[in-house]
Amino acid sequence: MPRIDSVQRTDKKSAILDAAERCFARSGFHGASMSEICAEAGMSPGNLYRYFRSKEQMIEGLCERDLAAAAHGFDALATAPDLWTAFRALAHMHLVEEPRDSCAVWIETLSEVARNPQIAALRLRTDNFIHEKLLGALKIAQSRGQTAPHADLERTVQFMMTFADGLMLRRVRDEAFDPAPHLEIMFEVMRTMLLAPLLPSNDNIT
Repeated sequence: MPRIDSVQRTDKKSAILDAAERCFARSGFHGASMSEICAEAGMSPGNLYRYFRSKEQMIEGLCERDLAAAAHGFDALATAPDLWTAFRALAHMHLVEEPRDSCAVWIETLSEVARNPQIAALRLRTDNFIHEKLLGALKIAQSRGQTAPHADLERTVQFMMTFADGLMLRRVRDEAFDPAPHLEIMFEVMRTMLLAPLLPSNDNIT
């Protein structure tokens, strides 16, 4: 029975997070009220508060769920026969296939960083996690000889994270925006950053 209760609790929390994500995407973090989230989840306030006491806790739950999925994808890179193909597929899943509502919530949390210390701390933890995983993937590529020996991996990671934030902002701002070609641009720039020491300089190109 305790195991069943645990599964049911997990399912309830997941349903609430799904409802909260839709509300945050539709109304924004401040615009979405707890009563709106209750209605979206089909739950009474008393029942919902048993799982989440605040909107900040819901944002944290959404981030933790996303990071767990991301961690699984990054871990798979370590054993992928073709790391760059796997890396490209992972980036496509998170930056192109990711539902627009999820991108909207991500951007919403960015806007809260300057005025909500709890969200700021969560975003810092999230950024550190992503930074660690991206850097780890690039170190694997470097160990396999798939980057220049002295490529600046840290600089490349910073570029990817900044580019990804901008890509998600464009998706939220413009429904007609197609992120796929821009993902290709990101990988082209990454290739230059990671392989430049191995490529001929412009002075040698005639």
